[in-house]
Amino acid sequence: MTAAPERSGAFRLIAEQRRHQPDVVRLARSLCLAAQAEPYFLRGARLRFAPDSATGLEARLSFSPLVEAADSRALVLYPEVSAALRRELYVHDPHLLGSVRDFTLSAHRCAPPLVRGFEELLWTATIGPPPAEPEIERTLTPLFRQVLAEGTAAAEASRWILHFLPRLPEVVRESLPAWRLRVMAAERLGMEPPPGLMSRADAEEIRTVRTLVHTEVDIGVRAEPDGLTLSRPPERDALVLGASGAGRVRLRLRGALPGAAWHDLDLYDGEHTSLGVGVAAEVRADGTVLAAQAELGGTLLCARAGHRAALATTADGRTVLRLDDGESVLSVGLPAEPQLLAVADAGPPATAVVGDKGLHVVTTAVDGTADAVLHPLTVRPAAVGWSRTAERGVLCLARGNEVLLVDDGDPGRILGTLSHPAPVLRLWCSVRAGLVAAADAEGGVTVHRLTVPPETRTVRWLPGPEVTALGGDPRAGAVVWATADGRVHGTAEGGPAAAVTVLGRLPAPAVSLALLAEAGLVVAADGGDRLLRLDWPGGGPVTAVPLPFRVREVHPATGELLLLSGHGGEVEIRAENGRTHLLTPGPMPPPPDPAAPGWLRDSLGVVLPARNPTLPAGIRRWGIGHVCLPASLPPGSEEFTALLTRTRQEGLRVLAELAPPHGDLAHGELLRRAYDLLEEPVDGLRLREADRWPAPLLIRLRHLLDAYPESALVTDGTPDPALGTAHLTLGPPPATPPTSYGTWTLPDAPPSPRTCLLLALPGCHEVPASSLTVPELRPLLAARAAQLALRHGTVESVPTGTEAVTAVRRDHAGQSVLCLTSTADEPVTARISLPDTTERTQLTEIARDVPDPPPDGPAVLRPSADGAFTVGLGPGRTRWFRVRKDAHPPPEDTDPLAPPAR
Repeated sequence: MTAAPERSGAFRLIAEQRRHQPDVVRLARSLCLAAQAEPYFLRGARLRFAPDSATGLEARLSFSPLVEAADSRALVLYPEVSAALRRELYVHDPHLLGSVRDFTLSAHRCAPPLVRGFEELLWTATIGPPPAEPEIERTLTPLFRQVLAEGTAAAEASRWILHFLPRLPEVVRESLPAWRLRVMAAERLGMEPPPGLMSRADAEEIRTVRTLVHTEVDIGVRAEPDGLTLSRPPERDALVLGASGAGRVRLRLRGALPGAAWHDLDLYDGEHTSLGVGVAAEVRADGTVLAAQAELGGTLLCARAGHRAALATTADGRTVLRLDDGESVLSVGLPAEPQLLAVADAGPPATAVVGDKGLHVVTTAVDGTADAVLHPLTVRPAAVGWSRTAERGVLCLARGNEVLLVDDGDPGRILGTLSHPAPVLRLWCSVRAGLVAAADAEGGVTVHRLTVPPETRTVRWLPGPEVTALGGDPRAGAVVWATADGRVHGTAEGGPAAAVTVLGRLPAPAVSLALLAEAGLVVAADGGDRLLRLDWPGGGPVTAVPLPFRVREVHPATGELLLLSGHGGEVEIRAENGRTHLLTPGPMPPPPDPAAPGWLRDSLGVVLPARNPTLPAGIRRWGIGHVCLPASLPPGSEEFTALLTRTRQEGLRVLAELAPPHGDLAHGELLRRAYDLLEEPVDGLRLREADRWPAPLLIRLRHLLDAYPESALVTDGTPDPALGTAHLTLGPPPATPPTSYGTWTLPDAPPSPRTCLLLALPGCHEVPASSLTVPELRPLLAARAAQLALRHGTVESVPTGTEAVTAVRRDHAGQSVLCLTSTADEPVTARISLPDTTERTQLTEIARDVPDPPPDGPAVLRPSADGAFTVGLGPGRTRWFRVRKDAHPPPEDTDPLAPPAR
C-alpha cells in the first residue's frame, strides 16, 4: 500500500500512471462510481471497458499507486483518485461516464443497500448540482435503518459507514444527515466519533444523536466485601441492573460518601470488570464522615502525624503521592504502589515511602516544591517512622532485630542502631517526642527515648501475645498497643517508671490504633465497618460506632478528628439514561440449610406454567435467579432442551419439577427421570406436593441426590421425614406482620396491597410466573433483589399514625429500608418517626408499585422540625424508601454523564 495522494496531486498521479501504464488508468476509470470492486466486478469491468487486455491487467491495477487497498474480497481506489477520475470523465467523456454508471448499476444490482446507497450518492454528486440535504437523507435512509437495527448486521453496517462515508464527495460527507449517521455508527460500535465530528454540534445535540441507537442493556453487578464486579452479559447469580447503551454502556460510579468524585467506566459486550473500592476519609470520633475520597479500581494508603498527612493513590497503573503540610498540598508521582508510608510530625516536612523500587524520601522546600530521592534497598524494612536524637532528625527503619537510625533519610548513613531480642514488626515514632516505640515478634514492646540520657532511655515491657497494632501521643509520650487476644494496653508516660494499664478487651484484635488524648479516647479498627472506642487513660467498656466502609488504618488528626483508610462501602451507579442504583456490599447470612448450594440462599425462583412454559423477556431484571421447569416437559424432549438452553443463556439456574407418583406409575420410572434431569444437567429438583411421596421412594431419591452435591432440593410442603431435611421447604405466605418467618412462596393472585406488603417481608423464595407480567410488581421485585436489607434484614413494625397504612423497617449490615403500604380507598398521609433520626437523615425512594418511574427522579423526604417524616400514598399504593442516616449532597449538581461543551 502506498501513501494516500493529496487531492491536488491526484491528477498528477493519474497522469504519471497514464504515461507508463495507460491501460491501468483505463480500467481504474471503470471503477470510479463503485464503492468497492469485488473480483467479479473487476473482471466484468475489464472485459467490458478493456476487452483487448489480459487478466494480468487486474493484477497491475491492484498493485498500482491508484489503489488504497486490495485483497481477495475487494479492491478500493483512493478516494482522491476516484474523485479525480469521475471529474475527468464528466468533463471529457460523459458518454463513457454513463456507460460506467450503467455497468455499476447492473453489476451491483444485488449488492447490499449500503453499497447501492453509497453509489447513488456518488452519481448524484458527480452529474448534477450538489444534492440538497433532504435528498441526501432520503438516500441514506436504508443506512439509518441498518444502524438502528440490532445484532451483527448493525455492527457490520456501522463499520462500513465509518470507512466509506468519508470517501463521499465533500458536499455529501459534510451534510447533517451524514454527520448524524457517522455519530450513530460510532456509538453502535462503542467508539468515540472521529474528532472532526465532535466540533460540529454542541454537547446536547451529540448526546441526542448517540442515544438514538441505545437500547435497554442488562449488566450484572456482584457486590463484594471490598468492591464490586460488573459483567456484560450478566454473570450467573449476579444482580441484574438495567442500563442504556449500544456497543458500550457508559456508566458513572462513585462511593456513596461525602465529597467522593465520579469515575467513568465503559462496559463492552463480553467484558468482565472487578473494581476494588479504596477509601480515605476524615471522620469524627463518633463515626460521622466529614469528607472522603473513594478510588474505584485503585488502592489508597495514608499516614497522618500532627498537622501533616500523606495519601498515596494507585489507579490505572499510576501512583500519586499527595502531601499536606497544613498550609499547602503538593503531588509527587511514584514509580510503584507503596507498601509503607510515614510522615514526620514535627521539624522539616519529610515523608518516607517504601515500595518495590526502594525507599523514597520526599522533602518539601521553603519555596513549596517537593524533592523526591530514591534510595535502593537490599532488604525491605518491616516498618518505618521519623524521630530525632538530641542533635538531629532521623529516619527509623525496622530491619530484623534492629531499628536503624539513618541520617537525612539515606539508608547508607547509619547513625546508630536500637537492638531488640526478637525481630521488630511494628514501629510508632515521633519527632516531637523524640521517641521510638517498637513491637517485636515475641510480643514485647520497647520504648526508646532518644533525647534523654542513656540510663533512662529504654523501657521494655515483658513479652505477651502478638502485638497487632501500635500507636501513641507525641505530646505526653504515651504509648498504646493491642494484642492478638483483643486486649488494649497503654502507658500514660514514656518514662522508665511508666506503668502499663489494660484499657479493655475488644471483640476482635485491632489492626490499627489511634490515641486522641484531648478527646479522652483510644480508637481502634479491627478491619470491619466500625470503630471501637475505649476511654483514655482509665479504660473501661468498649463502645462501637458503625461506618459505611471497612476500616484498615486509623490515624489521629488535629481537632479531635481521625484519618481513616479502608475499602468497600456503598457504590452509586448511574447509567446514561439517568437510572441510578445504589449497591451495598455486606455480610451474607448462612443458607437455610448449611449443606445447600450457596446460590440457593439469595435466589428467587419462578415456576413456569405447564400449559405455556415460556421464559419471559428480561426475567433477570426483576430479581429472578432460578427457574423451575414444569413436570409436563419430559427431559430430552425438543421443547425441554430448547427451554433449558435459553434459560442457561440468560444466566439462570434451573430446577426441574417432579410430580408425586400416581396410579401404577413405577418408582423406578420416577428415579430414572430424576437421574436424567440431574444429568442434563439441571441445578436441582423441586418436589411438588412432597407429603404425597412414599417414604421408600423418598429414601432412594435422597440417595440419588447425594451423588450430586451441587444440586439443590426444594419442596412445596413438608415431606416425609424419610427424605431428611430438604435444602429449602416452601410453605404458605406468613400473616402480616408475622412474629416468625419461614421460607414461603408468593400466592398466585391478582396484585393487591397484601401482595406488595408480602414482598417487603423476609423468606420469599418463589413467585408465580404471573407476577412477572404485572407491571406494578416488577419495580418491587427489582428493588427487593438490589437491597440486602430486603432479602436478609430484620423486621420491625413502624407506627404510621393511621390504621390504613402498614409500615415495616428492614435492617441489615448498616442498610435500612422502610416499606409502606396503604389499604385505603383514597389518598392517605402517614407520619413516620424513626428513633435514630437526625437533621441529616433522609428517605430516598427506591421503588413504588407503578410501572413508570417518577419523571423528576426518586423522591427525597427530609424530617420536619419534630423529627417525623410525612409520606403521602395513593389509594392502595406502596412506596419503599432507603433510610440514609447520614445523607450528604451529591458531589456535583450537573448531570455526571453530560458530555463536555465544546
